[in-house]
Order: sequence, then C-alpha cells, then structure tokens
Amino acid sequence: MSVLLLNADSQPLSLLPLSTITWQSAVKAYFQEKVIIVKSNEDRILHSPSFEMPMPVIVMLKRWHKLPPLAKFTRRNLFLRDNFRCQYCFEEFRQCDLTIDHVVPRSHGGRTNWTNCTTACRKCNTAKSNKTTITPINPPVQPSYYQLNTKSTKFLQYTNIHPDWEPYLFHKQESLMSS
Repeated sequence: MSVLLLNADSQPLSLLPLSTITWQSAVKAYFQEKVIIVKSNEDRILHSPSFEMPMPVIVMLKRWHKLPPLAKFTRRNLFLRDNFRCQYCFEEFRQCDLTIDHVVPRSHGGRTNWTNCTTACRKCNTAKSNKTTITPINPPVQPSYYQLNTKSTKFLQYTNIHPDWEPYLFHKQESLMSS
C-alpha cells in the first residue's frame, strides 16, 4: 500500500509521477520524526510487540523540501510542456506516437535542450527532416518545475488513488479554474 507524501506546505512533491512512499518507509520516517501523519486508516492496524498504530495514508514532511527551480529535461517533460501536441500540425497524440524534433538540427550544430527541442508527430518530423526553414507553432522555452507540476494535473490518469488523497491532488487545479 502506498502512502501520499506531502511537502511541508501540504502539496505533493510531484504529481507526475505522484510522490508516494511505501507504508514501511512512512512508519520509519514517522519514528525518525521526519514526517507527521496527516491521515490514517483506522481499519488497518499495524502491530509489533511493543506498539500498534493505524496504517498511514497521508504523511507530510516536517521540514520544507525545496523544489528545483527548473524542470529536468526529459522526454516525458518535453511532451508535457507541449501538451502532447505536435508543434507543427498542432494535433494531440499519445506519448508513444510522438518524437522529439530539434528546431535547429544537430547536423547544423543544434543542441538537445529545452530551447531547441520540441514535440513532433512522426509525419511532421519526417517532413521537416534536416530543414531549418520550418519552425514550430510555439517556440520552445524552458519551463519551471512549478509550471510542469501544475500542468501535469491535466494529464493525471490515476488508477489506484486512495479517496483521502483527492483533496490534496486536485484542490490546486480547482482553485485555478474558479479564479
């Protein structure tokens, strides 16, 4: 059973992938006084010879874990930045149907980084090939960690979410929609 891990501000450390730890790690961190238990499952009791306690469901770090200012350049993060849309035809695709395109091709000295890479479908990437005259609809930029984490709520597809986790996962998105 997984336990939702929250930062000291009661926000998940990350949404995609969701910041979870094992219940064993949660109990260990609790006894090391690194986390507080926010929510427990009173129906599942953990037993040892010297104590018993309800199974943790949500824990929160006692100390603030500083999040990185900039997002790490990965394939998934690039597709997330571009909303899983080809930046040439602007159609939405599944991750497995997308490729990374270098705006300035590597053969022309282009680098693999946030400001030179963009999302492309296979058809558009093949059509663009080694050309520098075709440009993406949205110019590539380097997103912050916060921007990608916030954007990931749109693409969450959880299957085994504990019902008690939902207020911590979706309240930020709902508050953004209502303002």
